[in-house]
Amino acid sequence: MTYLRIVLVCSVLAACHTPVDCAPPPPPPASANLLGRWSYTATQNAPTPANLFGTLDITTQCGTTLTGSLDVTEVDAQGSRRRTGTLSGRIVDSVTVDFDVFLTTVGRRHVGALARDSIQGTWVEPLDLGSASGSFAAARMP
Repeated sequence: MTYLRIVLVCSVLAACHTPVDCAPPPPPPASANLLGRWSYTATQNAPTPANLFGTLDITTQCGTTLTGSLDVTEVDAQGSRRRTGTLSGRIVDSVTVDFDVFLTTVGRRHVGALARDSIQGTWVEPLDLGSASGSFAAARMP
């Protein structure tokens, strides 16, 4: 009986060290070329309504990593003002882009769907009490 136990324990231990055949790793995300200037429009639904329009410049793309800037005019009930900030993010897959725009010290996270020369999606920015949020669209400029 002891011999049988030893064989059983050794079999279990050997199974723990046996390589497991698994699926190959997924292919890297498709790397769409997003470099260049894009016309940018956005609406803010909360906490107060506002509209933004201007340009989104993607100045660096290294693989799926993006950097650039945003230069917009924001129009709300108090009037209009220019806002500028930096952009950093990534291409998630062949149809999704995820980037933050820093108009303040807090990032305004954008997640959008790529379709040829356009991006459409939503954005959210955490605030002290709640968050600001809305939708955006960008179209590549010639």
